[in-house]
Parts: sequence; structure tokens; C-alpha cells
Amino acid sequence: MIAINTINWNSEIWRKILNSVAGKYNCGVNFTIHAGQLDFEGDRHCAEEIVKEVLDIFGGTN
Repeated sequence: MIAINTINWNSEIWRKILNSVAGKYNCGVNFTIHAGQLDFEGDRHCAEEIVKEVLDIFGGTN
């Protein structure tokens, strides 16, 4: 059995999903992981809208 560090994998999965949605809009936002935290580079307003859309997809709250 292979042990999986779920914290790292969860961050990486969220990063990939957020960057996929950002790519859909081509607004120049890039989500990254720095020191174990999910962060972004680019327009703050676009990043907030992308996060809202992803949360809506997964039934999260805004």
C-alpha cells in the first residue's frame, strides 16, 4: 500500500481545477502552492470569480 499525504494532494487537485477554470476565461490568473498554501498570481477580481465558480461546481458556499 502507498501512503498518500492528503493535504498535499488536495491542494494540488484544487490548484489544477482552479487553473483549468482560469484557462477557460484566459484572464491571466495562475493559482500556485507556496509554503503549503494555495495562492494566486494575477488579477484579484478574476481570481475571486474563479474561486466562486469552482465552489459553485462542488456545492460550496461563497
